[in-house]
Amino acid sequence: MPDQKERLISRLSAVPNRLATSVRVRATPGSFVLNWPREGPVQRNWGDKLNPYMAQKLSSAPFVHRKDVLRQMGLPVHYWIGSHLSSACALGNSIVWGAGFISHSDTIPRAPRRICAVRGWKSVMRLRTAGIHCPDVVGDAALLLPKLYTPARDRPRARLGLIAHYNEAAEPFFSRAMQWEGTKLIDICGGIEEVVDEIVSCDLIASSSLHGIICADAYGVPSIWLRPSDRPSGDGFKFFDYFSSVGRDQEGPLAVHGETSRQEVEDHFRDYRIDIDLDALWSACPVTMP
Repeated sequence: MPDQKERLISRLSAVPNRLATSVRVRATPGSFVLNWPREGPVQRNWGDKLNPYMAQKLSSAPFVHRKDVLRQMGLPVHYWIGSHLSSACALGNSIVWGAGFISHSDTIPRAPRRICAVRGWKSVMRLRTAGIHCPDVVGDAALLLPKLYTPARDRPRARLGLIAHYNEAAEPFFSRAMQWEGTKLIDICGGIEEVVDEIVSCDLIASSSLHGIICADAYGVPSIWLRPSDRPSGDGFKFFDYFSSVGRDQEGPLAVHGETSRQEVEDHFRDYRIDIDLDALWSACPVTMP
């Protein structure tokens, strides 16, 4: 069929470029291979886009996407921000820094090449139960953003910031809630620094995106977890895993719908402080910092 033929030609034509890139990476001291979603809707997601952003900020060494390097080269692959710890375990030749599992049912086929840190203590326990050594260092690397970026303070302020998971932007709750006075809807598919700027311009953040919550915590903005649908993948494990890393109470999300009131949302907020050793997470970074 023509479509199959075109796909085959496309794959074959990519091999010379991938081989050339692989040779360059291997020949460049200190270079590394990084994995992050680069296809489909998830490629626009703020948390996933953080990977190349932080790689550029943290290391002067060049990096390349995993899919641009031939697997036969045997280069280790870095898994940082995201719920792709199961994929890192499947690869085996991986270096993990801050990744976590997306659900309780994620498989753990083998030990990664090296674990520097994982997202939370629940991921630690899953690995150790599987007989895989894991250090006592936890945290999502997005929590380190304040070391890398100081947000602009010139945005119009809002009492409440709403963040929808990239699969939930059209849910009735957000369509109605964005009409509330003193409320802004923050696009989690926006630019890295733009999203930070918008979050710090709010007094409170209500988010169905995990990294909306993590970014708010990183910059000291109180946040809560919303559940407007069952669209996102996983069973909530990644949220509870993250909460375990910063000492937040393990309460579930606030289920919301088109009729949920603003008062119901604001009543769900609780006072808390995050408690995590960010110096240990920073020191565990597997690349050489400039």
